[in-house]
Amino acid sequence: MEITAPNAINTAIEGLKKAQTKIEDTAQNIAAGSLEPEDVVSLSLAANSFKANAAVIRTENENTQALLDITA
Repeated sequence: MEITAPNAINTAIEGLKKAQTKIEDTAQNIAAGSLEPEDVVSLSLAANSFKANAAVIRTENENTQALLDITA
């Protein structure tokens, strides 16, 4: 049986990277004086995306640990 890195974790990591980039871009806009409501919404969406992707990684790790406990 071959074990490979779970696709869920890879996808979540990519999501974390995208959320980080969005937060950085929006923070730059705000620091430059932007008062656009879209920037606040963008920050909120990026923060939620970051939390969701972190939850995917946490859940995948918990599931992997549970499987290892079962087979031990």
